[in-house]
Amino acid sequence: MSPDTAPGPLPDAEPAATSGTAAGATPGVRPVADAAGLEAAGWNGLLGVEDFFQTPRWLTVQERNSGTTMDFLVRDRGGAPVAGLVTAWADTSVAWLLARPDAMLKRAVEQEVPEARELLHDLADGDPATLLPSLVCGGRHLGRTRTLATPDATEADMEALLEGAEGLAAERGAASVCFPHVDLRDTGLVALLESRGYRHHTSDHYAWLDIPPGGYDEFVEEMSAHRRRRVRLERRALDEAGVEVHVEPLTRALAPRLGELDANLLLKYGNPASAEGSAGMIGRIADVMGDDVLVSVARQHGSIIGFGMVLRSKARGDEQWFGHRAGFDYEAQGKLPLYYDVLYYRVLDAAAKEGATVLHAGIGSIKAKLARGCRSSEQRSYLLRLPRTGAPAGPRGARERETPTR
Repeated sequence: MSPDTAPGPLPDAEPAATSGTAAGATPGVRPVADAAGLEAAGWNGLLGVEDFFQTPRWLTVQERNSGTTMDFLVRDRGGAPVAGLVTAWADTSVAWLLARPDAMLKRAVEQEVPEARELLHDLADGDPATLLPSLVCGGRHLGRTRTLATPDATEADMEALLEGAEGLAAERGAASVCFPHVDLRDTGLVALLESRGYRHHTSDHYAWLDIPPGGYDEFVEEMSAHRRRRVRLERRALDEAGVEVHVEPLTRALAPRLGELDANLLLKYGNPASAEGSAGMIGRIADVMGDDVLVSVARQHGSIIGFGMVLRSKARGDEQWFGHRAGFDYEAQGKLPLYYDVLYYRVLDAAAKEGATVLHAGIGSIKAKLARGCRSSEQRSYLLRLPRTGAPAGPRGARERETPTR
């Protein structure tokens, strides 16, 4: 449950066109002007249960809070949509660093990730900043960035979609095209990107937990005796400290306090944030997502000292939950073992009662997640360097948005 952030001013924009300009003039690929038009464009037919962060409702939230222009491309065949792609314009004004190609490559080099230094030399001339501006594709969420497709989509359909995105990037003067977190399990997309000359480095590992039907009790019983004792001692410590944790609907009334805790976490890990900005976004999520957003809230003597947000995805007869954001009052928390109880154990139990099958834990802290029973898959940042043709035009017709928090 690792946050991405997106504060900062909008990029300079020419007044001529709206989001979705031209789609690189690729036959059979059309732009959709904004997230509000996606449902009418047949977008929902492209979605599976794991594609929550590319649903029209969630993209409406992201569109307002991304701090930049977003474009939505649809591939049609036989008069019906068969594939789709979300893109976002990334330059130095956006601060969602965990999906921005320059920041990702810089971090990979610092962490001595294989291939990273070679890419720094070959694609960035030794300076990651030369990858900007970039067209970020597949969504800017953290993990499993990808194209959308129906079972009938062909390789030619996906080729056309990528041609449209690359044409759009070139038209706007982008230095690169980036798919920030491609899952190695997406073998078709991996093969297609590599065939088109994209280069890659490992970006992170994505974790998920299969939810046992018996919820928390079954989960604990399946642990080793040592781990089971430790978890029960953690639960006892919280009880003795007067901490209660409950999963409940997200409401606007909760937003101001959750915003403070959300900003605490962001600032702790070096991300720009404000309590007001976080509260505003949390309130908007409550408005847009309704019953499909829940929060696991820790209270000590009535005061909220920690929370984790989860989003419910339902498609094709399945329900899965996605951890999205979290925050803590670090002074009140002290050494209390809040993290796993708030973000995993209580959520897992609530999800099992609703019949959900998977809890998506996302990227970051992978060793700790594996120790709690998660499985994981490698994520790769795929990069295509484009020839520069002078000063970039940038996205045109960027709409006014509030300064976001992520």
